[in-house]
Amino acid sequence: MNQIRGIVIATLLAVWSFPAVSSAKTPPVSSPGIERAAAPPEARPPRPATDSEAASLAARQSRSRALEDFRGGSGVYLYVGSGVLLVLVIVLLIVLVA
Repeated sequence: MNQIRGIVIATLLAVWSFPAVSSAKTPPVSSPGIERAAAPPEARPPRPATDSEAASLAARQSRSRALEDFRGGSGVYLYVGSGVLLVLVIVLLIVLVA
């Protein structure tokens, strides 16, 4: 336990003794001129749906009446990410060492 305490104290002292990187300022970059950005290509307007597409969609909707009562998955799933796995390994190491 004293070894872990020493490691933690040494790590904290090392981190606190470094200068703040976020306060570093970059020198200003002088650009010879601002280039004009290329104009985005004109987007084509969406084409209107034809009567045959609307009829096809209506036919598919009428055939699939059972989809109105869809409830989704019945089970409960637990996804463990790498962060949770890392915390579990650290806790396990602390328990085994202590």
